[in-house]
Amino acid sequence: MIEETILRILGGTVNGLMISALGYAKNVTSETFDPGKFAQTCVVGAIVGGVGGEMGLSYADAQSWCASSGLIVIIEYIKKAIVRGLRREQK
Repeated sequence: MIEETILRILGGTVNGLMISALGYAKNVTSETFDPGKFAQTCVVGAIVGGVGGEMGLSYADAQSWCASSGLIVIIEYIKKAIVRGLRREQK
């Protein structure tokens, strides 16, 4: 049972990672590519995909659920706090 749950989450995470990476790549050129934004997009996509995998939702439905529940906003806040913390350490 736990193994099945882990496999669903991992499958959804990989799916979300691929969808978000391809979605980001189709909207940028080599001149406008930002590795930081790409990584952030992939992290959010992977989390949304993992949620969808566990709940048995398509990526689009999982994205809608995560947005309406406020999960994406929470992910964005955590992500921004981590990035700011890393930038402070580099100074």
